[in-house]
Amino acid sequence: MQIDLSALWNSLLSLWHSFLTRLPIFVIGILVFGAFLIAARIVRSLILAAGNRTSLHANVAQLLSRLASGVAIILGILMAAVVIFPSFRPGDLVAGLGITSVAVGFAFKDILQNFFAGILILWRQPFSVGDQIRSGDHEGTVEEINIRSTRLKTYDGERAILPNGDVYTRAILVRTAYDKRRVRFIVGVGYPDSLEKARSVIVGVVENAEGVLPNPGPWVYVSELAPSSVNFTVYFWVEPQQSNVLKVSDRVATGIKLALDDAHIDMPYPHRVVIQQGGPTPSPGTADG
Repeated sequence: MQIDLSALWNSLLSLWHSFLTRLPIFVIGILVFGAFLIAARIVRSLILAAGNRTSLHANVAQLLSRLASGVAIILGILMAAVVIFPSFRPGDLVAGLGITSVAVGFAFKDILQNFFAGILILWRQPFSVGDQIRSGDHEGTVEEINIRSTRLKTYDGERAILPNGDVYTRAILVRTAYDKRRVRFIVGVGYPDSLEKARSVIVGVVENAEGVLPNPGPWVYVSELAPSSVNFTVYFWVEPQQSNVLKVSDRVATGIKLALDDAHIDMPYPHRVVIQQGGPTPSPGTADG
């Protein structure tokens, strides 16, 4: 088998001349991509700087800067491809990706939901790291908020990882959103006892209890005429941390019990009177006992 060296040489020369002819176009395409790459870095730096000057969460600023940088790089690749390959049409590529994106969207529905919910949580900041919240059956201190999930340290010392989609779509109770929190519980006194005296004793205990905030002051209202007691509802304000709420509530409840005992005010427990009718009649000649 003989190789036609002349034809091979002519083909190589043709390729070389074609390369030299298109070399300026390749250079222009590379320069276009380089310009978009520089623009991506500038945009990323501007977004990070804007996030530092505002109250934008650091994770959100990082995410937005990466998204903007990625979009700029993709645009640079498409523009460079159009310059280098004139027959290339980005519209065909976008149309093909459209069908693929629908399939990917269905396959990763939950992941995308948690992703966008995480962005909204970080953006709107309904709560922050260190807040004590309740979401569904979980309650505790927020340890971390990321794009996928929110991590809680429960009051029992356990870690609860909540998907952001669930956190964002259900009601959330932020217990430390404000600098004070109201506590209430019920105190029952006997019907024969003086209500005003009992109220005065309870108010005195609450006002002097350590940890109870002076403003607003405590409220003690008669809230129910129960079967065996007159019930007061006691309201007072404390600092919002759960450990402090439990500590002060214990202190107040203990003080009220001791003070009512010293004042000889009864705290009756529920009791029931049973009247039996139509029982058996003792026969003559029998004695009780």
